[in-house]
Amino acid sequence: MLFNSFTYLLFLPIVVALHWLLPRAFRRGLLLLASYFFYMSWMPAYGLLIFGLTVANYFFALAIAHFTSQRKPILIAGLVFNLGSLCFFKYTNFLLNSLWLAAGWSHKAIHWPPDLVSTSPTLNIILPLGISFFTFEFIHYIVDVYRGSKPLTNFWHFSLFAAFFPSQIAGPIKRFQDFNCQLHQNVDFSKEKFQQGLSLIFLGLFKKMVLSDNLGRVVGIGFAHPAQMGAIDAWVSAAGFTLQIFLDFSGYTDVGRGSALLLGYKLPENFNWPFLSANLNEFWRRWHISLSTWLRDYLFIPLGGSRVSSWKVKRNLFITMSLGGLWHGAAWHYVIWGIFHGTGLVLTKDWLDLVEKTPVLKRCQGHFLWHWSGVALTFLFVAYACILFRAQDLPQAGLIMQRMFQPALPGAVWQALLNSTLPVSGSIYAMFLWASRRRELGKNEPDIRLVSWLSRWWQTSFCARATGYACLALIILGFAPEDVAPFIYFQF
Repeated sequence: MLFNSFTYLLFLPIVVALHWLLPRAFRRGLLLLASYFFYMSWMPAYGLLIFGLTVANYFFALAIAHFTSQRKPILIAGLVFNLGSLCFFKYTNFLLNSLWLAAGWSHKAIHWPPDLVSTSPTLNIILPLGISFFTFEFIHYIVDVYRGSKPLTNFWHFSLFAAFFPSQIAGPIKRFQDFNCQLHQNVDFSKEKFQQGLSLIFLGLFKKMVLSDNLGRVVGIGFAHPAQMGAIDAWVSAAGFTLQIFLDFSGYTDVGRGSALLLGYKLPENFNWPFLSANLNEFWRRWHISLSTWLRDYLFIPLGGSRVSSWKVKRNLFITMSLGGLWHGAAWHYVIWGIFHGTGLVLTKDWLDLVEKTPVLKRCQGHFLWHWSGVALTFLFVAYACILFRAQDLPQAGLIMQRMFQPALPGAVWQALLNSTLPVSGSIYAMFLWASRRRELGKNEPDIRLVSWLSRWWQTSFCARATGYACLALIILGFAPEDVAPFIYFQF
C-alpha cells in the first residue's frame, strides 16, 4: 500500500475514525492490526518475517536486561541476528556477484578456472519492503537496552513500536523511548494536531505527486540516454534528481508524520532545509536526520567518534559514510557514493579547521557571500554525487559525469523540463518556501503579516480549510502524472 495510492486514502480515514471512536483500551490493538494490514497488503508472507524479528528482539532485550553478567554476548548475538537477516535479504546476490567478478578477474590473470560461466549466479530473493529501517530500529532498541535503558516489557507495545504504519517502509527511524512515552500518555483528540496532520499530508502529496513524479520523468530521459546529453542536460538531470529524491523522501515523511498526528502521535523531523547548508557537515545534520543521527550514535561514536586523534576522526567519518552508502543499496555505485561523501566530509573538516586557525578566513566567514557561495558549492557537490545514486551502474555514472563537461546546446532533457508542468508548480512551491522561511526567521514585514493573518484565518475557519483542502486536492490531481510512482526509498 502506497501513501500516494487511492487505497491508502480509504485506509487512513477508516483507521483514524475507528481509533478515536473506540475506547482507549482498544486503540493500540487497532493500530497494531492496521499496521500489519498495511505492511501485509504488499506481500502477506513477509508479515511473518517482521513478526519473527519483533519476537526475537523483544526477548534479546529482556535477556540483556535480566542476565547482566552475560549481556555483552547476548547483545552480540542480537546484532548478528539482525544484521544477518538484513544481509541475507539485501546483500546475498551482491556478494555472489562480487565473488563472480573477482573470479572473472582471476580467470583473466591466471587462466583459472577454464569453464567460468558468463553470468553471475543469483538467488530468487525478494527484498522485503523497509527491512533496513526495521533492522535499524531493532538495533537501536537492543543497543540502548544494553546501555541502560529499560526494555519494553509489554510485548504488544513493543510490537506497535516496531510496526507503526506511519513510519513503516522508509522511516523516519523512531527512538523507542520517545514512542513509549507517547504510548503511556492518555492522548486526547487535539484539533490543532489534526489540522497540522492534514496540512502535512497535503504538503507531502504535493511534493511527491506534483513535483517529484514529474521531475522523475524529466530526469529519466537523461539517464535513459546519457550518451546523447551535453553539459546543460547532464547538470539538469543531476540537479533534477537531487531535488526529486528530496521531494520524494520528504514528501513521504510529511505524509507519515501527518498520518501519525491524526492518530495523536508525533514522529521525528527528518529534514531541516538541507539545501541551505553552507558545508557538507551541515548538510548531513539537516538531511535524513533520523538516519544521520543513527549512524552517529550507533556507528561513528562506537568507532571512537570525534574524541580521538584527527586522523582517527577522519577514518571514522570515512568508514561511517562508506557503510552508509552500502546500506542504501547492494551495488558498488552506492558504495562509491558513500566513499565520495566520506571523502567530502574529511575535506570539509580540514577546511573548517583551517578557517578556525586563519584570522583572515575567520573574519570572512560572517559575510553573506561566504555563506551563499558555500551553499552553492555544497549543492553542486551533492548533485554531482547523486549521479552515482541514480545511475544503474558505475559505467553509466562515469559516462554522465563525463558529459557534464562537454559543452552542447540544451537538448531533450531541457526541452522536457520546459514542456512539463514544473515551471508552474515549482514556482508555486518556491513561493510557499519563501513565505515559510521568512516567517520562520521572524520577519515582520507587510507580506509576512498577511501570511500570518491568512494562517490564523485558516486555523479558525472551517470553511477556509475545507475550501483550501479541496483546491489543493484538485491541484494535486490536475498536475500529477497518470501513473502512480512508488517512493524512491522503498528500494532501500
